[in-house]
Amino acid sequence: MLEFGNLKLGLSRTIVLLLLAILIACPKKRKEVVEPVITETKYVVKKGDNLENVLKKLLSQSDMNGVILEALGNAGFSFKKCKPGDSIIVTKKDDEFLKLEYRKTLMDVYYVLRDSGTLCVAVKFPYIDTVQCLLKGALQSTLYESILEIGETPYLVFRYADIFAWEVDFITDTRTGDSFYVFIEKTFCDSVFLDYGNVKFARYNGELGDYYGIYYRDPDAHEDYYNLKGESLRKSLLKSPLRYSYISSYFSKRRFHPILKVWRPHHGLDYVAPIGTPVATIGDGIITYKGWKNGYGNLIEVKHKNNFKTRYGHLSKFVKGLYNGKRLKMGELIGYVGSTGLSTGPHLHFEMQKNGVAINPLRVKIPRAPSVKKNYMSDFQQHCDSLLTVIDALSHSGREEVTSN
Repeated sequence: MLEFGNLKLGLSRTIVLLLLAILIACPKKRKEVVEPVITETKYVVKKGDNLENVLKKLLSQSDMNGVILEALGNAGFSFKKCKPGDSIIVTKKDDEFLKLEYRKTLMDVYYVLRDSGTLCVAVKFPYIDTVQCLLKGALQSTLYESILEIGETPYLVFRYADIFAWEVDFITDTRTGDSFYVFIEKTFCDSVFLDYGNVKFARYNGELGDYYGIYYRDPDAHEDYYNLKGESLRKSLLKSPLRYSYISSYFSKRRFHPILKVWRPHHGLDYVAPIGTPVATIGDGIITYKGWKNGYGNLIEVKHKNNFKTRYGHLSKFVKGLYNGKRLKMGELIGYVGSTGLSTGPHLHFEMQKNGVAINPLRVKIPRAPSVKKNYMSDFQQHCDSLLTVIDALSHSGREEVTSN
């Protein structure tokens, strides 16, 4: 019996050990981890939208019951300033409100956050970065297209062209291969381009010549763009009434008229451009004629200082508010390109007179604005030397970015 008992006891131990081994070998059933579901819903405010009605579409009634609206109001948010184009982003965690972002602009953003069950408001203070950049390129077609090709906007084209508006006619004077340089401040908001700042330096080097534009503000707070000699780039009249076009017919004492089929003088320039292209007066002056005038069609005549007079013909329409005797500023919009009167197609007929005699606008010499004052010339030269040293270093380094503020 003892041996049998011992045998029975031995088998029991063996079975227990076997069961323990099986339990240890079997993997434990792990508890599954369920990841929270994060959803983000965006809505762009439309015309006629009311903020409360918009939020009702995005939030539950419990979150809407004055809590979020009250939180925004306490943060100084003006509900009346809810405008079309504003964006609202609502973030939820497992269908429970987590965050609301109301974005008016890159620099005007409000957040409503859930923190430990309560709602709080944060106003975003964006990171604004101002960088000085040297932009450069070569003309392959027009100045407009060439500046856009390096990643810049039409606004920079206009800023650049305005600096040299009295020196270079970007309609007639440019050639393929001409080069341009712009040293300018660019402002970024959270790494997103926001706006251009001050143009500190501009250069245009081409077949016509090598032109510099140096921005300088003297101790008397007078600011302007000057060449390397300290002469102002501004003159009393612009070189062209249009920004971008081309000349189809030049000033001539004898030209065959395409409609009348006779030889007669052509006392002006014909700028070909699409109907509706803006036309601006080339200088300060007074309107002496506005209306229809025979072959000119719709015509505006402007009297300027120093006995200059300009005419703008074949306009499709005039700018509202113009009348005889109205004073105009240089570059002020006066009308739009058309094909009225004796015209073979859309273009602007532009004339210039001096002392009542027709003159060629491309050859007239216009007096400059005042140069740098003599007592500030030394300061101006130091300013130029310092600026050109930076420009030269950047041109050879291949870097665009200069400093970050």
